[in-house]
Amino acid sequence: MVALSVAVATMALCVIPQWRGTFFYYMGDQHEYFLPLWHHFGEQLRGGNWPTMDPDGWMGGNYAAEALTGIWNPVNLVNFVVVSFFNNLSLAAFTVTIGVLGLLALATFLLAREYGAARMPSAVVATALPVSGFTLWYEASGWPAGLMAFTWVAHFWWAAHRHSRGLLNPFVPFVFGFLAMTTGYPYAPLGLIIVLVAIAVELVARRELSRLAHLTVMGGCVGAVGLLVFLPLLGTVDVTSRQQLAQIANDTFFVPDLGDLAAGSSPTYLPAILHWNGSLLEQVPSTYCAWFVTPLLPWLQWRSLRARLRSLTSLSVVAGGYLTATLGPSNLWLFRWPLRLIEYFYLAALVLFAVALSAGLATDQVRRRAIASAAIVLAGTYLAWTVEPQHYNRIHLAGLVLTAALLAIGLVVYFRRGRCALGIVLIAGTASVVTLQTSVFPQTTAADPPVYPAYDIARLKADTKDYQGTVLQLASLTGVTTEQMRSGEIMFGNLPRAAGLVTIGSYTAMLGFAKFADALCMDYRGATCPQAFDRLWQPADHETNVPLVDAMRVSTLVLQRSLLPDVAVRTPPPGWRVADRDDVRTVWLRDRPLLDEGRVSWSSSGIDVLTDSAQPQREVVRYHSAEEAGRILFARLDWPGYRATLDGHSITVVNGPAGLVTVEVPRGEHVLTLEFHSPGLQLGFLALGACTAVAVLQTAVWVTVRRRRR
Repeated sequence: MVALSVAVATMALCVIPQWRGTFFYYMGDQHEYFLPLWHHFGEQLRGGNWPTMDPDGWMGGNYAAEALTGIWNPVNLVNFVVVSFFNNLSLAAFTVTIGVLGLLALATFLLAREYGAARMPSAVVATALPVSGFTLWYEASGWPAGLMAFTWVAHFWWAAHRHSRGLLNPFVPFVFGFLAMTTGYPYAPLGLIIVLVAIAVELVARRELSRLAHLTVMGGCVGAVGLLVFLPLLGTVDVTSRQQLAQIANDTFFVPDLGDLAAGSSPTYLPAILHWNGSLLEQVPSTYCAWFVTPLLPWLQWRSLRARLRSLTSLSVVAGGYLTATLGPSNLWLFRWPLRLIEYFYLAALVLFAVALSAGLATDQVRRRAIASAAIVLAGTYLAWTVEPQHYNRIHLAGLVLTAALLAIGLVVYFRRGRCALGIVLIAGTASVVTLQTSVFPQTTAADPPVYPAYDIARLKADTKDYQGTVLQLASLTGVTTEQMRSGEIMFGNLPRAAGLVTIGSYTAMLGFAKFADALCMDYRGATCPQAFDRLWQPADHETNVPLVDAMRVSTLVLQRSLLPDVAVRTPPPGWRVADRDDVRTVWLRDRPLLDEGRVSWSSSGIDVLTDSAQPQREVVRYHSAEEAGRILFARLDWPGYRATLDGHSITVVNGPAGLVTVEVPRGEHVLTLEFHSPGLQLGFLALGACTAVAVLQTAVWVTVRRRRR
């Protein structure tokens, strides 16, 4: 009940950012990628479909290979359905996110208790971690996959450590490891590995080899789950732009330093970290940890930890490992931006703090300790001021006064009422600091003036009701206003998918299908360059005498006037007409929109397509060619995994113009079947079944041995 109360209290605490800024939990990738796609997934699930590939999503439609979609995570599936009932995506984001933050608080509380912390110190750190800088301002605000991965890794850590002490069967940590792995976030398997290594070191130090064997088997089962999640990505990455990021380098992007960590208890400290658009100064407190940690260090009874050093071995290994990684280079293979790891270090540091606080505060040398605490608070404020001495002076002063007052109140009530009263003050102080931070550092976009995202799905559908067939938008992010976004005049990322549109521009975590992205100069969010318009009307390649716009079966063309000022006012080519024209966009519509289900967009001269039946992962074409062999072109991106058969016999699939699927076919009348199977998916399912069976068997053995020993 205490643990659940901590989770509920944290959820209530996390309402403050939403109260201070309506769109706090709906920024960045949250509105460009996750929430619109989750809404689309939820509608698909409610309709009985569970897509792993959707060619209508184009660069963002290879859902199994995206990994980050988390389509194998059962908790995610519930979230998809929940989100699909919301018309307001911002409210849906808030609802889902505070639930995950509550689960994170629960995991932190249990983990602190697992390492021997008392209830009140555990509750103090459990309510502080979810509203720490990076977790609240980046993960909760815009990167929900990272937040979910962090949450499930924390639960796995608790369960795995408890299992290593013989108090929990191995199936529970396996389930949490499965949930962490299936988020698809690459830092989840990294966290699982670090936790397993740390606990293994502790078991070796305690010479408990039988429990180490159990931990190894359980960890191997969790690792096998990763085959289902990441094999499709690894089998697809060669045709994407993501492979260009696999390197070891340091461009200083999102790389914190020791000074940023030292100021982790200053509520108004904004780190000098290179981030988007070349900015050198943060606008949000991304390295903030908890306001009370460093000011209370002089009061902790560190000697109380000496007798518990061996039991804290794994905690120390995790803390040391993540501290090293947090201060590392910006790129280590596919792992980028070490600031993303700071929350894992803070989790370990706060648990260690809770264990130390459980011994109570020191009562001797009160004056010296008070002076040390005051010096720490002043030093944190000074560091915050030195980053931007020309701004935020009043805010830094307010942070100083608030922290000093809370610290003084906490110490007074501790000496008069004890540890429980101190805990209440610390939790109340956390709420006060969150209110201050979200009031003076409002979460906004990088644009000036700020552009707030679209969230009303009904309005988006109403304003795009005249769109037909496949939609292609030629637009850039430059100059887009809030009203243009919310009215649906200009949309990027996956918002068109939530609005029910079939759109070529979408968000892809793999940064795009390289050949297709080059043909349209389209980025991972669907933004294009001005040259894309001319390329649309040119032949797809020297062998395919059809314009690219026809090869993609585009029926609605949205032209941003600021990007294409001359094109937007001209008369469309034959076969097209102007459906709408205003100061923001011009919409061209085919005289005869391509609305049939088939995706064949062109065939060689002499080839007649008799029937074309298409599903997301399968298409059957019956054709007749009286003269000679030729080619059939499909409006599908040639992701690795496509296979073609002709009358049941395998034939070759060719990577055609702009990366579209092309099949060379012989003369005569035949049935061509095109099917898609995500690479590695079958092996992944076999691995999942095998590791689940092993985990169940291991649990049965564990329970049997435990009963015999009793």
